[in-house]
Amino acid sequence: MHLLKPLLLAAALLSVASPAFARHPELTQAIPSAQQVGAGRYSVLSIPVFQAELWTSNGAFSWERPFALSLIYERSIRANALVNRTISEMRQRGAGSEASLQPLRAPLTACFADVQSGDRITGVSTGPNTARFYLNGAQRCEIEWPGFRRHFFGIWLDARGSQAALSAQLRGGA
Repeated sequence: MHLLKPLLLAAALLSVASPAFARHPELTQAIPSAQQVGAGRYSVLSIPVFQAELWTSNGAFSWERPFALSLIYERSIRANALVNRTISEMRQRGAGSEASLQPLRAPLTACFADVQSGDRITGVSTGPNTARFYLNGAQRCEIEWPGFRRHFFGIWLDARGSQAALSAQLRGGA
């Protein structure tokens, strides 16, 4: 019992210092009172790709209010692969045909860079049609596109997607 108190204190300190629960600098600017809603890891064939975190001003997710989604990469990925996958996923979610989404390719290319393990991309949904993107805390771009919030962020947050378990974790579910 004598050792329990120091162990609990150490565990509390480690949880506060953990990167998964640290508020990223870009959140202070974008959502000053940001609280983490949920987090989860995305893996392919048991190979971790990124850790995802969802942040809102009140700790509860709603499609109707601004939020931020941070992806902390655990491996290197080329920017063109991120853009191609994004357009493919948005198309699958009803954002339009490959041809109608082509004008979105240039803005996405301006937003995304090659990522290495430890890099963080944060997308801040500022309105139904707008978002701002940061790489490791530095703003890279803003995008305006009809229905962008649902079509883009739905890749991770839509409960009906291929990653329903990750989506539930991000939105604060089990």
